[in-house]
Amino acid sequence: MSTSKLSLLLLLFAFLANAGVLHSQELQTIQKLGLGINGLDLAVEIPLAENITIEPAVGLGPSYDFWEDEIIMGRTGFGWALLEPSVHASVYGKFFYNRDKRRQKRKSMLLNSGKFIGVKIKYVSTPLTNYEYHGKTNTLIANLNWGGQRNIGKHWNYSYFLGVSYGRNLDSSYGTFYPGIDLKVAYVL
Repeated sequence: MSTSKLSLLLLLFAFLANAGVLHSQELQTIQKLGLGINGLDLAVEIPLAENITIEPAVGLGPSYDFWEDEIIMGRTGFGWALLEPSVHASVYGKFFYNRDKRRQKRKSMLLNSGKFIGVKIKYVSTPLTNYEYHGKTNTLIANLNWGGQRNIGKHWNYSYFLGVSYGRNLDSSYGTFYPGIDLKVAYVL
């Protein structure tokens, strides 16, 4: 990824982080540094409506590859390389559906705690290393998921999701569906 593209992504991230107009009474704007099975990221969760947030993020994480797998009758294959870091940029929309029940049961609402249905679009660059396995390329991933988010004290939270993902190799015509999963712990800045 060129430095001009990375600079543009960081500038967009900074703008969205300070967009005070998009504020809701119930949900909070939170900036967080997260670490999970899909890498390290810096994100800001911005309320758009009473139960909806949007979360742009940038970070580093594993590389992906989608290719035509001749062995399995021409189906598309999928690879996830944990030790080959790539730059990631994503936008994650969440619809929280149980915040009223949490409030009635006097459960914590801090740091946007609740269960949600989410849609995530993620761009993954080519690996930052020179090691090549199937020639990893630029990738676009779309994910529909169910998940949850809870606070751990006043400055930490954890989140998880399960869903279905579609990954597409942007440098060729290969793509496939696969199970989407994430587990992350974040420090709220």
